[in-house]
Order: sequence, then C-alpha cells, then structure tokens
Amino acid sequence: MTISIGVIGAGLIGRRHLRTIADHPDFALAGIADLNAEAVAAQNPGARIFADYRRLLDEARPEAVIVASPNQLHGENGIECARRGIHILVEKPVTDTLEAAAALIAEVDRTGVRSLVGHHRRHHRQAGTLRDLLRERRIGDLVGVSAVWAACKPESYFAAAPWRTQAGGGPVLINLIHEIDLLRFAVGEIAAVGAVTSNHRRGFRVEDTAAVLIEFETGALGSIFISDSAVSPWTTEQGVGESAELPFSGESNYRFMGSLGALEFPGLVHWSQDEGARGWNHPIRAQRLLAATIDPYRAQLDHFRDVIRGAAPSLQTVEDGARTLVATLAVTEAAASGRRVDLRDRYALLGGAARQRKTS
Repeated sequence: MTISIGVIGAGLIGRRHLRTIADHPDFALAGIADLNAEAVAAQNPGARIFADYRRLLDEARPEAVIVASPNQLHGENGIECARRGIHILVEKPVTDTLEAAAALIAEVDRTGVRSLVGHHRRHHRQAGTLRDLLRERRIGDLVGVSAVWAACKPESYFAAAPWRTQAGGGPVLINLIHEIDLLRFAVGEIAAVGAVTSNHRRGFRVEDTAAVLIEFETGALGSIFISDSAVSPWTTEQGVGESAELPFSGESNYRFMGSLGALEFPGLVHWSQDEGARGWNHPIRAQRLLAATIDPYRAQLDHFRDVIRGAAPSLQTVEDGARTLVATLAVTEAAASGRRVDLRDRYALLGGAARQRKTS
C-alpha cells in the first residue's frame, strides 16, 4: 500500500522533496502547505494546496509529513503532527533552539510517532561505507580527522534571502551542521568543541569563515575549516556531486587518520603500510575503494518508508538530530566566549528537559 504524505513548506528543499515523492512508487502526495499558496498551486497543478498547515493535517489526513518549513517553525509543525499521530521527517536543523527540540522530543516520545531528521548525508552510500570501515578498524584506532568545507556563495544568494546576512544565516548553522552530523554518524559522539569565527570578507553581521576544534568521546581529535567566501573544490557536495549549485569535483575534503592507516572521504582512498612495516620511514600505498553514488534524497525517502512501516529503526530520530544541534550551536558559543565548550552535560539536559515536559 502507498503511504499518504504531506509536505509543509515548498521552498528550495521542499521542492526537492516534492520531486522525490513524485518519482517514488510507495508514496502518494496528500497535499502541500505553504503560506504562499497561490504561487505553490501554480507550480504544482493538481495538488491540494493549503495556506494553513493545520488544514493539511486535518483535512488531507496524511499518514506522514515532511517538515520543510523555516527552521523556527520545525518544532511547532512537528508537535502538531505528533499530536495527530502523523509520522514526521523533519528537515535539518531539527529545530532552531534546544528548548524547541526538547518540546518536540517529549511529544514524539509521548505519542509514539516515528521520526527521522533530514540530514541527508547519512544516506550516501559513501557515508555508510566510511562508518563501516572505521568501525571495522580498517585504519586502526582513529587518531584524528581534518575536514574542509570551502565555497564562494554568489551575491545573488544573499540578495534572494537577506536573512542570510544576519545571525543564524552563516555557514556554521547552514553548512557546518551537515559536517558535524556526518562526523557524529561516522566517528561517534562529540564531547567538546572550540572555535574561532570571522566576518572580515563580507562584513555581514554573521560569520563567513570559521575554524573549529572537536574532541570526540573516543579521545580522537578533529578540525574543520569552513567558509562560504573562499573558492575551492573541497566540499562534500562537490565531492559526491549531489548538488547542481556546486558542480562535481570528485575531490575528497576529509582525511581520517588512524594508528594503522588513513582514509580520504568521500573518495574513499585507503592509505596503508605493509604488515610489520609501520613507521614514517616505510612507504604508504593507496587503494581506492568502491561505493556507488546514489541520490541521497531517494535513499532517505526509502528509509523513511521503512521506518513508517516498522521495517527499520530510524537512522536519526529527533533526539539524535537535537544532539547535532547542540554541537553546532556550541561552535558559535565557543567562538564568542573564546572558551572550550563541554557538551556532555548539555546532552543530558536535553533529554532531561524532554522527560520533564513529557511528565508535566
């Protein structure tokens, strides 16, 4: 049986989800909710369009909903879906604040609806292969990881949405959050972060460049350089060719370094030495591993189908997505304070706040 699904928000990412739904045999579009209903109706002939998302939920009565509204509405939208027993796929970030995340977690727990957060990078086959290789200790104990995300956003990007020049519109919350989530998925939980940010290239009231230090609970360390004002081939989007806006480069922007070797990602090049020939005076050979490139949004929708039907556990529940938000917001805090921010107590508080809301 097909799954009836609605979409809240028909912006850039909402339209991507709508195209994926249209090509998927296991889903049927129940309707779209967007404040700009007239324009959305013109773009989606034959679809049921609602200006008020609650009418979509109550009149179309979908079994599932994709929440692709502005970030500050994710929590409210998700809670209203959960109260009606509707399963949710919430676009990243799961909410805009930790308070909103705690409220959403509590409602999802209370109602028992199934949830998935739209960090689509987890659904790349390369990401799954990377995670497996690290868990198999193909490079031994992970010592550290170095990553770069650097691209130059054009002036039209900011002219189309002036909020991108203000707090929350910079590359930390827009782009870095993807890299932090990928690292949490592949490596494990982040224990603490430190950071420095700069806005010297554009002079906006938000960062255009950041350097981040990461401490993992395993003891491994990491660094990320991120900028939306620098020209380079080193972004995950360019490496896997997932975005038309960032043309394919095929370059790896991650280096994972272990006690027995190293891995490049997303190119999946494995660097190693001969058994018994360890040390810097012995040669290191490279082997390119295979992981087919797939459409992560299609794979994500396949997974959401399986989660809804109870055939698979969610790859990322709203609580897990909130942990990525904790780590990302801490980067801005660390840069502003000049101090290392420990995250472990914050993870515990997030769960505690959700439990308190659930019982109150």
